[in-house]
Amino acid sequence: MTASAHLTPAWSALLREWFGEWELVEDMSWGLQGIHVLRIETGSGPAVVKASETGHHIQREARAHRQMTGPLMALEPARTPRLLHADPRAGILATAWLPGRLVEGSPHARSPEVFRQAGELLALVHVPREQTASYDPAALHKAGDFLERAGGLAPACQLAAVGRLLDAHRTEQRWLCATHGDYQPRNWIVDGGAPASGPGLVSVIDWGRAGYRPWATDLVRLEHQCFQDAHDGARLRAAFYAGYGRDPARTREAAGTWLLDNVLQALGTMVWAHDVGDAAFEEEGRRMLGRVVDWFA
Repeated sequence: MTASAHLTPAWSALLREWFGEWELVEDMSWGLQGIHVLRIETGSGPAVVKASETGHHIQREARAHRQMTGPLMALEPARTPRLLHADPRAGILATAWLPGRLVEGSPHARSPEVFRQAGELLALVHVPREQTASYDPAALHKAGDFLERAGGLAPACQLAAVGRLLDAHRTEQRWLCATHGDYQPRNWIVDGGAPASGPGLVSVIDWGRAGYRPWATDLVRLEHQCFQDAHDGARLRAAFYAGYGRDPARTREAAGTWLLDNVLQALGTMVWAHDVGDAAFEEEGRRMLGRVVDWFA
């Protein structure tokens, strides 16, 4: 066993219980939110360990593997990692290592085929679970709080326009689905292939932000981060929604949450980034807010 400076004694004890002898292959920790990510080798094969003493990332990921990822695990081959062990109270879990390469930063990062497959996979995950009348009021309250905290971070005319959109929003019952929570190329991997021969199969990783929400919430980040590029954003958008099967901007059922979640994520990005001193991400939030005003106001 090779220890890591990130592991508490309790985590090390659980890893010994789960795997016996193991060896650290790579420390892939993100350096954010106190989440530690280790690739290890065990007697039964390679695995990924995630651990955190703060927040709900591990709890959400464990729940997602137990409740939400079944449609992807049922594919042949499985298109998401298999959960091996989890202790949500201790804040640690382990999944099987899924070989491949992150789409983000790869030669396939702008591949329509990757986006088509990613759309197909997300459609399998978005299984309706229950209806609720509480989603809209909670989202409106959170957006209103962000709007108050956003004073001075964006043009006053844009903030006023967003305020009017929130005031005019009519709450409705919403279907909640299993959602990934951070569905974008940094959480997709491809299993091989060369640029000339195509990307191979796409799989989905990192369920630490998963939850039960309206399906359109999973599409906001993609819309702003991938589909606005002047060169190839339109073709990536077309490929993704060809795989997914519906477009939130053109689906009446999603109209209310599409507006609300675009507002919420734009404001939330800007305010959170400002609070933590991430100037580049704060600017991304401002760009998102500008688009939201253009699209909806």
